[in-house]
Amino acid sequence: MSQQFTPSELSAAIVRSRSMVQMAVDALCDIIEEVTGSTPDRHRVEYVSLFWLMHLCDRVVFEEVSESGVSNHRDGELKPESLDVVAVPSSRARLVSKVGSSAAPVLVVDPYLKSSMTTELRGAARLRKVARWGTLPPLNMSVDFRARSSSIDTRDEVGKIHRLVALSAPVGLVERHHELCDWAKSNSNPHLKLMYTANAHQSSLAFRHLAFSQRQLGTKIATHQHGGGYGTDETHFGEEHDIAVSDVFFTFGWSRPDLGMRVRPLPTAMPQRSRRKNADWFLLMSLPVVTRFYRLQPFLLPPHISRAIDETVSFVGELSASSEVHLRSSGDDVFPMEKLGQSRARVVSDVSGGKGSVAASRAKLVIHNYFGTSWLETLAMNVPTVCFVPEGIHRFRAAAQPFVDALVRVGIIHYSGREAARFVNTFHGDPSSWWKSADVQEAREAFVARYANFSDNWLEAWQEEFESLLAE
Repeated sequence: MSQQFTPSELSAAIVRSRSMVQMAVDALCDIIEEVTGSTPDRHRVEYVSLFWLMHLCDRVVFEEVSESGVSNHRDGELKPESLDVVAVPSSRARLVSKVGSSAAPVLVVDPYLKSSMTTELRGAARLRKVARWGTLPPLNMSVDFRARSSSIDTRDEVGKIHRLVALSAPVGLVERHHELCDWAKSNSNPHLKLMYTANAHQSSLAFRHLAFSQRQLGTKIATHQHGGGYGTDETHFGEEHDIAVSDVFFTFGWSRPDLGMRVRPLPTAMPQRSRRKNADWFLLMSLPVVTRFYRLQPFLLPPHISRAIDETVSFVGELSASSEVHLRSSGDDVFPMEKLGQSRARVVSDVSGGKGSVAASRAKLVIHNYFGTSWLETLAMNVPTVCFVPEGIHRFRAAAQPFVDALVRVGIIHYSGREAARFVNTFHGDPSSWWKSADVQEAREAFVARYANFSDNWLEAWQEEFESLLAE
């Protein structure tokens, strides 16, 4: 396999990775029993560890088929990975959790709301008779993990998976498994009818343990899309996982006919926007620039990130000298600004902080160098948006392709950084006429309705959906 990971190569790698998951679940069960002396419930183990094990299997396949030979572990090195059991709740989460009745039949934990705190507080107050916002207590995961065995025969596939799980499984998945299980059972609530989240089912091991215990009592688990690629990518890691651990999965507008009402649209809050006057610069929102492997998904692979960097250099290098670009990196994964030193345009790092949606709403034009969450948000907010991605990385599913093609035709999507810059140069600093044109707005609105359904009226939709689920 080449270093480029074409869509066909990526698809084949994903199929192989998924074929390993059940072996990895078996291995983790064996290791838990070996270390703790107590046999775990396999169904619980799979439910609470699926997200991490899918990543592990992706890493195994990537190391097999890539030419990098990169491995996260030296031979025999025992190094359990970190895993967020539950983060310390933010002050905002603690404040919102005080709104609502403890007797409410719906528990909302870690929703995807890029709105202001005021908006979230109003939402919690509006829904207080039906739902309450909740937090989970941080749990101590300090433990001695030397009891693990790493002397596994790695000559066959089963042994290789077993060894990697033994060497790297987080403490919360092994040494503290039974403790978390007991905690979840003792904290489950038979009166709770629905648990809703957009993030905790991926980020919090404690949430997954509690959700598993609640399901045994008949509680439904509802999760909500919180990122890009869902519904559009041919195969999407998060989508597979989120549907697997949910009774209902809510999307930003798209559906899955093969799964019926189990996957259905539900809007989320429109991201927070700035009240300040529009700025004179363009905002370039960059993908995370990392060299480590994360998972088998477009723009999370090192070779894809390298190509995206090259296209970004080409984009900035082709911009007219009168352009000013503020480049916003993805968290701590900072774009290598030194690569942009030869550009005619003025390029500076965006250091405004705060929500990206607020910065985006101020800019004359927002440019994205990947198909993440941010481009969905700027399209939904009706902010002039251009997105360029390297050709031959993404393969969209058949249902999404016509809507993507329409965005290409009107100039929102480009498959070359240089081509995108030449298009932007035609605006002469003012993209408003292009953006407001009937063709552009028609393509934008059609895409947003299905794949970026953010709304200022999200509360009404949530209340109706929660009440409908409670009535089933």
